[in-house]
Amino acid sequence: MKGRIFFLMAICLTLLLTGCGNPREIALTSYQVERIGGIEFEENGVHTTVYLKVCVSNPTRCKLTLKECTATVYRENGDPFADLAVIGQPEVPKHSADTIPVALDATLKNPMALMFDGGLDIHTMKADINALVKWGSVTRTIVKTGYPLSGLLENGPVKLGNTK
Repeated sequence: MKGRIFFLMAICLTLLLTGCGNPREIALTSYQVERIGGIEFEENGVHTTVYLKVCVSNPTRCKLTLKECTATVYRENGDPFADLAVIGQPEVPKHSADTIPVALDATLKNPMALMFDGGLDIHTMKADINALVKWGSVTRTIVKTGYPLSGLLENGPVKLGNTK
């Protein structure tokens, strides 16, 4: 009996020591718009592809994969401004602080309002975000409703565990 308990404790200790680390250490440190693709006028708005270079710090021992991510951005009055979706499945290698390419499929709902409403104020805009993230062998769904857009766009790292 003691041998079995010792064996189970040894397995648990091994799993704890060989884990991937803490996903809260992963942070979005900066981003840059590389280019904007061709603009297409569609029935539900203006469609384009936005190409970003995103700097992500992943000090953990596991690769991070963004399996899917969509967002709806809202103006201060609650009207939908844009629908965004990540194209492909960007990956962040383990033990890295790399810049990775990310492509966004973007549809602006009412682009003409920008010209007549005096532009945008990111400090008042919010987003509903749905993401499926794979970190090591763990897959997690992240849902954020009413997340302030300025929290993602202003300077400074955004930690995975600090999003509200």
